[in-house]
Amino acid sequence: MRSKIIIAALAAALTGSAAYAEETTLTISSYGGQYQADQAKAYFQPFMARNPDIKIIEDSSTSNAKLKAMVETGNVTLDLMLTDDSFGLDSDAQWLEPIDYTIVDRSKFIEGAAGNYRVASDIEGTVLAYNEQEFGDNPPKGFADFFDTEKFPGARTLWKYAASGIFEAALIADGVKPEELYPIDVERALKKLDTIKSDIIWWETGSQAEQNLASGEAAMGLVWIGRAANIADKGIKVDWTNWTSQAGYWVVPKGTKNKEAAMKAIQFFTEPEQQVEFAKLMPYGPSNKNAKIPEDSKFKGLLPTDHLDTRILMDSEWWAKNGAAVDLRFQEWLLQ
Repeated sequence: MRSKIIIAALAAALTGSAAYAEETTLTISSYGGQYQADQAKAYFQPFMARNPDIKIIEDSSTSNAKLKAMVETGNVTLDLMLTDDSFGLDSDAQWLEPIDYTIVDRSKFIEGAAGNYRVASDIEGTVLAYNEQEFGDNPPKGFADFFDTEKFPGARTLWKYAASGIFEAALIADGVKPEELYPIDVERALKKLDTIKSDIIWWETGSQAEQNLASGEAAMGLVWIGRAANIADKGIKVDWTNWTSQAGYWVVPKGTKNKEAAMKAIQFFTEPEQQVEFAKLMPYGPSNKNAKIPEDSKFKGLLPTDHLDTRILMDSEWWAKNGAAVDLRFQEWLLQ
C-alpha cells in the first residue's frame, strides 16, 4: 500500500513538473508609455486569460537595431516586437521569421496591413490639423490648401523628417495623383516646399507638434492623429481630405524559441474584439477589416480607418531603398 502511495505521489510530482515546464514565456517589446499600457489592456491581459499556459513579459525598449544585433549574435531574448513602417520589409528577411499564415488569418487585414514578415497592429496616420479659431467657417481642406499661404495665412508645423509624408504632401499639393507619387520626384517636392519654407515651424517630437498648435504659434500642421486628438479640446480640428497612412507592425525575430506562441499572439491581437477594444483607448484604427467600431466610441470619426477612401498609402519599400539619399538631399535643402 505504501509503495502505491509513493508511486502516485511521484506521478503527481512529475505531472506537475511537466505542466510547469510546458509554460511558455513570451517576451514582447513595444513603444512603452500609454500606448503600451493600452495594448496590455486590449491585447496582452486578455491573451493570457485565454491562454493560461502562456505568460507575457513586457519590454519597452523596442529597437530595430537591437533586434538585428540579437539575431546576429544568436542571443534572441525577444519573441515579438512592435516596429514602424521602416522595418519588417522583405529586405529585412535575414532578421525575421516569416509570418505563419497557417496560424494568422491573412484574409482579415485591410490593404497593406499583412506582409511576408510583418502584420499591422493598428493603422495610424499623419493628418492636417488646424486651429479652428484661425479659420472659422473657411478651414483648409487638403494638402493643396496647406500649401496655399495667401488663402490660408499663418505658420505651418511639420515633422523634420524626410520620410514623414512631407514629400508626398508637397507633390499632391502640386497636382501629382496619389497613384503616380513613386518614385518620388525629390526636386519637384522641394521646390513646392520652398513656397512655404519661411512659414514652417519644425517639430521633432510629438509633444512639440501639440505645443505648436495648441499655443497658436502654428495655425495648422501635419501631425500624428494621436497628437491632434490630444488637443481637440483646445480648438484643434482635423481635416481628412488627404492624409498619409502609417502603422505599427508586429515582427518576430529570427531564432526565437517561441515562434508558434508568437504567431498565436499575433492572431489573437488582431481579432476584431481586441482591435475594437484598443481603438476605444487610442485614436488608431484597426488593421482587421472586420472590426466594427461602435458609433458611440470616443474616437469614432477620428480613426484613420474611418477615412480609408482618402488615405495616401506610403511606399515603405521605396523609402527603405531611397530614404538615405533623400534625407541627405533634405538636410542640404534645410541649410539653403
